[in-house]
Amino acid sequence: MSNICILTKKKKISKNKISHSNIKNKCFKNINFKKKKIWINNNFKVLKISTKSIKIIKKCIF
Repeated sequence: MSNICILTKKKKISKNKISHSNIKNKCFKNINFKKKKIWINNNFKVLKISTKSIKIIKKCIF
């Protein structure tokens, strides 16, 4: 399974890790993924979604 959120289309971003001497090394920042059970088409599906999309879902439901 890829590291892209289904709902918000978020993915990992590239950034530079900068040392004290200003040397730049490329690194990646991953997304905060959680596995959640969501009721879809009369049964539960386990989805790997970001925490931001979990907040959006909670806002829409309540």
